[in-house]
Amino acid sequence: MGLFDSDFNIEEYVRQRIPELDEMENRDLFKAIVGNATLELYKHIKDEYDALEQRVFDETPKALRMPDLITCVVEADKYDVTDTNMNPIFPEDYLVATEVNAADMIYSVKTGNEFYLYTCMIKADYLELKKLMQRPRRFKGVIENEYGETPAEFILKPCERYLKKAEELYEVSRLNYLPWRSLNLSYLHKLFDVYVVAIEDWDDQLEVRRVTVEFDEFAEKILYKPLPLWNAQEAIIKANSYPQPAVDRKYYEHYLYKKQFREGREYLLRRADDIIRNIFWQDGDLYIICDSDLPGDWQFYEFAPAPDPKNYANPLISNEQNESFSRNMTEYFGQRIKTRTELVRFFKSFKCSEYLDFVDAKIKSNLLQPETYSMEEFIDYEYRTGDRAQTLEFTFRAHDEDFYLNRDLMSFLVTEIQHLFPEYRCVGKLV
Repeated sequence: MGLFDSDFNIEEYVRQRIPELDEMENRDLFKAIVGNATLELYKHIKDEYDALEQRVFDETPKALRMPDLITCVVEADKYDVTDTNMNPIFPEDYLVATEVNAADMIYSVKTGNEFYLYTCMIKADYLELKKLMQRPRRFKGVIENEYGETPAEFILKPCERYLKKAEELYEVSRLNYLPWRSLNLSYLHKLFDVYVVAIEDWDDQLEVRRVTVEFDEFAEKILYKPLPLWNAQEAIIKANSYPQPAVDRKYYEHYLYKKQFREGREYLLRRADDIIRNIFWQDGDLYIICDSDLPGDWQFYEFAPAPDPKNYANPLISNEQNESFSRNMTEYFGQRIKTRTELVRFFKSFKCSEYLDFVDAKIKSNLLQPETYSMEEFIDYEYRTGDRAQTLEFTFRAHDEDFYLNRDLMSFLVTEIQHLFPEYRCVGKLV
């Protein structure tokens, strides 16, 4: 703990030192000199130190980066519609109730196809779910109608539509000329679609009242009616001025005023009908260089700041990193990590490090069975053949060994570090 660290309290320090003095006179003298005169001097020096530190930090060059993406999952019935920070990834999931069409269900099953019923979330460790997917199995259950129950069989498949939606941000980053940041999609890898694949005699005129699946060892880990949330929402901003010819006179400069954007929010252009030649911010105003010479509406993703985590039953998960001098310098100048201390600092900078502690990194053989997965398999790295000669294994220690997201959070951290060590196959392991 340093003398000027934010968690150092000099008044508390003085109070704890006083009882250590034997004589009462010494205590009074210590309190008078240190507790009064020195205390004021310390406060003055600390204020000057903090001001200097902030000045150096403000003058440090900062690389352009994408906004933080925050995700969470709540029960649909408990979602607060007045929430202005976290929004459903698909708003229709909250607005439209899922209903089972009995005729379509029977037709699909009779023709040998599975029929989608609903999406659930399994609060289980990655390795448990990996085994489940490697050896697909059928779960028993019943489908209820107004007259009784009918036995049926069900299967689970990973729910991909939320992942596909999040993956769109990769193209958004390219559209906005921003370097890519890995997304922490831990929750989205816990979502599964439930399908019915077999059902005994059923009159397709009967209405489906309820579906009950026996999830066996996962029964206590199922969250029904999950509603995935994120801190992004679609926004349309109208152009209020005609574009002007750019400097080269080939393209046109579209101008959006600072007052058109909500304070405290970050924005990314979501899509454009014309080719975007450049896009940049200056003093809160947005300049878009494109081929079109006509004003139009611009489609954005609006990112809200992190909300109070106490308002949500499940933890907020994000790719947020702490703002620091070393991080800014590393990103701006593209410096590589060369020491263990830099590794510790890198992993510690992520907010999700509150669940994991970095332990060590060692080079292993490629026969190693990883406990992690890549959170950006959708990115096609054409220059990577996949035949890396060696594996770099990062080991972590979980603060709570029973937390079901441990290996998913570790997967995110390993996905991030993979960008810095492209010559290795990076994997993670809990110890």
